[in-house]
This record gives sequence, C-alpha cells and structure tokens, in this order.
Amino acid sequence: MSGRKTTIKDSLASALLKGLEALGDPRLVVGVILAISFTITLLARLAPLHWGVYLNEFDPFYEYYLSVKTLENGNGSLLGGITWWYHWWFENPKPLDTLFWAPHGRDLRGSSQPGAALFTVAAYEFLRTLGVKTDLYFVHGISVPVGAALAVFTAYLLGKELKDERTGVLSAVLISLSWAYMYRTNYGAKHEGFAIPFMLLGFYLFLVAYRRKSLGLSILAGLSFGMVVLSWGAYLYPWNFIALLSLIWLLFHPTDKIMAKIYIASNVITTLFVATTPRFGPKTAFLSLVGFLPLATTLYAVFLLIGYSRLRAATPSKIKKIGIGITGVVVIFFIVAYVAGLTSLISGRILAVVLPTIREPGVTTVAEHAVPSWNQLFDDFQSSIIFGIFAVYLFARRLKTDLNAAFAALYFATSLYFSSSIVRLVLLLSPAISVVASMGLIELFDRIRMLSSPSISRKKEKSVSPALAVLAMIILLLLFSPSILGSRVPLYSHQPALILTSSIPMIDYNYQYMDWISALEWIKINVPKDATIATWWDYGYWISVNTERKTTCDNATIDTKQIQRIATAFMSDEDTALKIFRELNVTYVVVFEPLQSLQLSTGMSVYFSMIHPALGGDMAKSPQMLKWIGLDAGKYIYGFNNGSYAYLDLGNNQRLYLLVPAPTPQGLNATLYRMIFTRNYKQQLFIFDSFLGQLQGYNGPHYLLSPLKHFELVYVSEPNGWVKVFKVKG
Repeated sequence: MSGRKTTIKDSLASALLKGLEALGDPRLVVGVILAISFTITLLARLAPLHWGVYLNEFDPFYEYYLSVKTLENGNGSLLGGITWWYHWWFENPKPLDTLFWAPHGRDLRGSSQPGAALFTVAAYEFLRTLGVKTDLYFVHGISVPVGAALAVFTAYLLGKELKDERTGVLSAVLISLSWAYMYRTNYGAKHEGFAIPFMLLGFYLFLVAYRRKSLGLSILAGLSFGMVVLSWGAYLYPWNFIALLSLIWLLFHPTDKIMAKIYIASNVITTLFVATTPRFGPKTAFLSLVGFLPLATTLYAVFLLIGYSRLRAATPSKIKKIGIGITGVVVIFFIVAYVAGLTSLISGRILAVVLPTIREPGVTTVAEHAVPSWNQLFDDFQSSIIFGIFAVYLFARRLKTDLNAAFAALYFATSLYFSSSIVRLVLLLSPAISVVASMGLIELFDRIRMLSSPSISRKKEKSVSPALAVLAMIILLLLFSPSILGSRVPLYSHQPALILTSSIPMIDYNYQYMDWISALEWIKINVPKDATIATWWDYGYWISVNTERKTTCDNATIDTKQIQRIATAFMSDEDTALKIFRELNVTYVVVFEPLQSLQLSTGMSVYFSMIHPALGGDMAKSPQMLKWIGLDAGKYIYGFNNGSYAYLDLGNNQRLYLLVPAPTPQGLNATLYRMIFTRNYKQQLFIFDSFLGQLQGYNGPHYLLSPLKHFELVYVSEPNGWVKVFKVKG
C-alpha cells in the first residue's frame, strides 16, 4: 500500500516538474510578456472611453470626416474608397469641399493623406463582414489604439533583430509604457497609431532582407514604408533615414552589391507611394529637396552596381575620396539651395525640424511645434534616454563594420535631433529609445558577464568577481527601473477627450467643462445650414465636422493669407472686422476664452483671463494672431513686452497673473477682446471695469470696453460661458 502511495507521489511530482519546465520554456515566457504588454498598451488607450465615445484633440475629427467621404464615394467598400482617392489624378478641375476654408473650399484628397481613412474603412468593412453592428465614428476612434498596440510586436521584432530576444522583449515593454507614444495614440487619436508600427516593421524587414539577401523582404519593407507614407506627414523620416543608413554603409562598403540591391528595391516601392499619393506626387518624390537624399542614394547604389568590377580594384584612398566628394556635393547643394531661397519650397514644419533656427509664424504659433526642453524629454523617458545615449557611444565605434550597430546609432541620434526641434516629434523618439536603450542595457549586461567569466580569469586578463558582477547588474537595473516604474501611462491614461473638457487637460473630471459640447450642439440646431462661421483656426475641425457648418479656417493652416485675414479682423476695430467678414461671407463668429471668476464680498463674481498653461483661450492666442500679421502685441496686451502683466494679489505671496487688454486704442478697440469681454447673463463684471473702483488686490489698468455694434451675442455656452457665438448684423 505504501509503495502505491509512493508511486502516486512520484507521478504527481514528475507532472509538477514537467509543468514547471513547460512554464519555464523561453518561448512561453516571451509570449506571455508580449501578450501582457499588448494588453496594457491597448487597455491604457481605451481608458478614455470611461468618459464617453469622443474623438480626441482636433485632427482626428477631420480624419473621421475623410473616412465618411471615403465610404460615401466608394459606395460603401474599401476598394471603391481606394479608387476614389486615386481617381483624383484624372479629375480636372479638382473638386473642393466648401465645408472647410470657406468660401473657396479645400481639395480633400489633394491636401490630405488617405491612410487613416482607409484603415478605418477597412476595419469597418471587416467588422460588418463578421456581422458586428457598429458605427464608423466608434470604429475610427478605436482603430488607432488597436494599431498602436501592434507596435509592441514590431518593436520586439526590431529589437530581436538588432541584438537578441532579450532586447526585443525589453523594447516591447518600454514602448508599452511610453507616455510620449501613449499621448498621441490613445482612443480617438490620429494617424501616428498606424504609422509607428509600420515604420518599425519596415526597419525590421529591411535589416532582415539584408541579412538574408532577400529582395522579396526588401519589397515588403518598401510596402511597410508605403503605409507610413499614406498615414503620416513624418514619413519623410523613415524614407530619408533608410537612405542615410544605406548611403553611409555603401560609402564604407562600395562593393556591397547586396545592400545596393536591397536599398534600390525597397526605395523604389516607397518612392512609388510618394509619387502616387495625391498630396505629394511626382514632384515631391523626384524633384524636391525632401526627396533629394533617397534619390541620391538610389543613384549612387545604381552607380555602384554598374561600376562594381572597377570598384573592386580601387584603392581604399580612392574610395575615400569618392565618398568625401559625394558628401561635399550634398553639403554644397544644401548651402546653395538655402542661399538661393530654394528652402522656401519646403514647408515651414519640415524646415524647422531640419534647421531649428528657421521658424516662420506658421510654426511658432502652433503649440505642438514648440521646442521641447531637456527636462521635458527626461520627464517623458526617464533614465532610458541616458542608456540610449550610452548605446550610441558604444555602437558608433562599430559604424563601419556592423550594420545593426550603425542602424542603432543613427536611429537614436537622428530621432533625438529631430524630436529636439519640435515637441510633437517626441513621438518619433519613443520607439528609438525603447529599442536602442534596451540594446544599451543588454550590452552592458553582456560586458559585465564577460568580465566575470572564468575564461577571462584563466587568461589572467582584467576581470571582476561574480559577486561584484551581480552587484553591478543590480545597480544598472535600479538605474534603468525609473523608465518602467516611473511611467506616466497609469496616471494619465484615463484623461477625458479635450473636446469634453473644452481643451483643458485634466484627470479629475466631473463633466464641469462641457462648454464646447454645448456650443456645438447649439450651433447644429440653431445656426442655418448655409452659414459660414469665422473662428480662430484651432476650432475649425470641431465646428465643421460636428455641426456641418462652414468655417473660414481650421487646424490644417493651409491658407496663410486667409489666416492672416481672420487675425486682422479679430485684432482690428469693428468696422474693419465687419468688412473682412463680409468679404468671406461670414454670418457667425465664435470665440473661446476660459474666463475665471472671483466672488466679491457683495456676492457677485468678477471675471478675468488668467495666464495659465492649461487655460489657452483666444486671449492667450492673440499674441500669435498678431505675430501672423506682424503687429506688436505690447500695444494690445497690458505688460506684454516687459512682463509686467496685470495681477491679482491673493495674499500669502500668491498672485494670479492676468491677460487684460492694454489701455491703448489698439487694445480697447480690438474686436476679439470686445467679444471675449461682452457682458451677458453669466458674466456681468470684469476685473478691469472702471466703475468697480480700486478692487482689492487687483493691480492693472481700469477702463470700460464699448459694446459691440455690428455683432450680436446670440449664445453663451453652458455651464461656464466660455464659448460665445455672435451673429453678424446685416
């Protein structure tokens, strides 16, 4: 009997050991980590659904509109939608949609990329095929988080290809917890959620194609980069980065026929996407400064293939001279182009990325085009950025001999440079840090392990004890851990959509800032369908897409002259504003200002505009409007030039700095300011009102703004009165 019990125990023990061995299988461990990372990435991006189904920011509303038009003009199918987009080449004149940039309208396909719309329609059609009943709005909002979560797998593949599986797994974990990536790819966000996974996949396929000498994989890499072209204006980065990597490698290895062939095959496909996309076309693909590097690298690769036999016999010094000559030609070309003014043919955003010192008003007046501080970069990435920089130092020394090392060093260095130029491109740095910082950490581990290896000791070379090696690894992990443990994703992932909070980013929300939602609903119900609404460009997409009413300008900022006319109207006297608005057929004007209040001892509230990074209404944006038209903001806003703003002293060394119109003819007559501070049933008193006398704690000018004569206030938003709608009087 006891023998039987022993047999059962042995069987259970054996089964348990086999189970533990199975759980310890490296493939299973990797699979579990990737599954958890994917789940975290997806759920974090879906968290805003807690507040309701709302698209986020501004551009996603326009991209949703493109999805609607793609479905409508494609007769409800993806294939029809693709046909509609590319039929643009055969249409003349090009159709214009007057819902945007009224009265002239906007060429939707000629000024937009189709990627986000096509991916949304594809997902919508797929769900319909499965019998899932849903609406396009929800599918458009959820497709970005799903696409963005796939970057976990492409980051893993790229990290694994560059070094090993450990690097791949750590890369996947880092990108799943990256706030810079999360911020622009959450529910209802825009195209980057499609572009980043395809970019990483393209990088992976390109490296594998070279290692395996496979033209087929290089074509797939080109197709992946093509998906980036369709989705993202920053497609210029992977397009030019692969060209730079290949050019440098071929300069050091001019007899490498494999690289020449792989690059040509990949770039031909990518360039074909650029040339056939209506927004770009052949001119961008073949005759632009932004496409110069890919074209030059392609020509050089073709030259190497044609002259292969001669180059094999060339001396290293001769090859070096050829490389220096090509580099010199490129540098001279750009210097001549800059002096000749050819760089003006490049959009302001691209020029600001390449040459950060050159910034036109169209760039400086957009918050997401600001230059990020190093503190901001460190706050986003924590200590991983240090490991990434160290990895560049390690791998740059192998630039000539190791393609993977060259890729890692150039990838991190170039993405860091470009993201340091414009804050919105910090997103570009996120996957680079995830992959390259992981490589740096694993490389350090390997070096420490090698130094503690018995074989090193036997050779009597410099070595460290195993205990010291373990201690060093623990210290490295502790230094690296803030990149994971300090992630802001858990804290900020459930922020409500900006349209729901009236552009105020916040976490603790109780639907107290529904002003834009209420204003848009009122416009949709009460404003005539043929009306044209003037507003500052920030809110154009919200109004046009949600109310189906025409607006004069929007977030695309594609017509500088019209933006300048709107800025002139807002910052001029009423008669000038009326003239400009009538020329544009404007019948309604919308302004936005998150006015704050202070209750007086009488029980009444006095209202004011406060300087605060989260309260950026039209008052705070007016200096940018003035910059567009070349006027001095110091003549419009009190204390603007010398920093001596008006303020409200709250005691205990607490001050609220305020934005109030300057007591000048320009400030007192600016139409925008008189609209913002129009008295209504919600806001009767303003802090600068002269009849209030010397309000305790207030330090600033006193005056009375004249009431409007050409514009009638017809709506004040609920619940705070932040959005005001004016009707233009006949």
